[in-house]
Amino acid sequence: MKRLKGTTFILTILSTLAAIVACESTDCPINNVVYSTYGFYARTTEGESAIKVLDTLTITASGTDSILINRLQNGSKVELPVSYSAPTDTLIFHFTDTLLRTQRDTLWLDKENSPHYESPDCPTSMFHYVTAIRWTSHLIDSVSIENPNINYNVSENFKIYFRSNL
Repeated sequence: MKRLKGTTFILTILSTLAAIVACESTDCPINNVVYSTYGFYARTTEGESAIKVLDTLTITASGTDSILINRLQNGSKVELPVSYSAPTDTLIFHFTDTLLRTQRDTLWLDKENSPHYESPDCPTSMFHYVTAIRWTSHLIDSVSIENPNINYNVSENFKIYFRSNL
């Protein structure tokens, strides 16, 4: 084998390094859907307390056949995907008790959508800013917006307070 000399050796090393740098890939998110987090609470004499939902909870997206959460039991929070570009998301919470009686509450999430670019090599993500939230009050007493920014940073976005007579 012929031994490389001075300039040839340096050019070989530089070419190899250039090829390695050129092959470096951009770290794109695996999934470009962002999730909102809903915590479950009850009001107490001391303020509030995180609770677990005792009934079986199923959450669906209105206008689709999508089941977002199926038969959650003893859950204290849920993470739900946010629609890509709709101005309002409508979620239906189905609470089924041990006697198989079901009550439903609907939650409407109004939001502004803004495209988010990581890199030209990555697909566009959509981040959201919550402008308002409305709900029915069969079992849900109130909902508060804790963090209106829904993006890749996971944090509790909403607190759902249930009626105290449950």
